[in-house]
Amino acid sequence: MTEETFDYNALSAAEWAEIRRQRMTPKEVAKRIARILKPQRPDYHYLKKVFQHTRELLEITPEKACKRLPELLTDTELITFYEAVWNAKNTNHLVMIKLLIYTGIRNAELTNIQIKDVDLTNCTVRIEQGKGKKDRYVLFPMSFRCELAQYVEKQKRGGAKFLFESNRLGSFSTRRIRQIIKEYADGSGIEKRVYPHLFRHQIITYLTRKGIISPKLQLLSGHSEEKSLAVYRELALADVAEEYESAMEKFPVK
Repeated sequence: MTEETFDYNALSAAEWAEIRRQRMTPKEVAKRIARILKPQRPDYHYLKKVFQHTRELLEITPEKACKRLPELLTDTELITFYEAVWNAKNTNHLVMIKLLIYTGIRNAELTNIQIKDVDLTNCTVRIEQGKGKKDRYVLFPMSFRCELAQYVEKQKRGGAKFLFESNRLGSFSTRRIRQIIKEYADGSGIEKRVYPHLFRHQIITYLTRKGIISPKLQLLSGHSEEKSLAVYRELALADVAEEYESAMEKFPVK
C-alpha cells in the first residue's frame, strides 16, 4: 500500500504511539519550513495559502469538534449560588454577578464596561468592541436599576473609570472574575462546574423557554449567526415535552 493511499485510521494505538515517538516535533518542522520560506519574504496571506495547499496535498481535513451542551444549573442551584453571593455582603461582587446573570454578557466584555456605558434611564449597558469587534447594547431588568444606580454612584465618588475595579483601581481581569465565581460556587456546595460563561447559557436558555424568537435573541445575546443559537433550542426541548406528548395522542400513525 502506497503512502498516498495509506489508511491512517486503521492504525492501532501502539502504532500511533510509535509514529509520534519517531516524528519530528512541530517546532523542528517549523524551523525547516521557515528556512525554505524566508527567501520568499512571505506575508500572512501568503503563509495562509501555503498551509492551505499543504493540507490539501496531505489530504488533511479539520476534525469536527463535538457540540457539547453546557450543564446548566437548576433553579434551586442558581438560587443556592446567589444566596452564597448575597451572604458574603460584597457589593462589588454582588452587582457584578447579577449583571452577568441578567445580561449574559461575556467575561471579557464585563471587564471592559466603563461607568459611562451604563444607561440607567433605558436600562441598558453599552458593550464596546465586544466579540467580533462590534458595539452593541444589552438590557438589564428594571428591578435591578435602583441597585445598579446606587453602585454606580458609589463608584463615581471613588473616582472609578470602570464599572468594576480591583483594589488596584484597574478593571478586573477575566481570570480574577473566574476565580470569584468559582469561590462562590465552592462555598455554595454546588458540584457542577460554575464559570462566567455558564450564566450566558443560563439566560439564553431561559429566554428561549419564554418564547423569545431567534432574531430577538440574537439582538439580546450578540450572536452573529442564528445557527449559534441552535444549541439553546435543544436545551429548551424538555419544556415542550408535555405538549408534544399531548399532541401525539391524536397522531394518525399509531
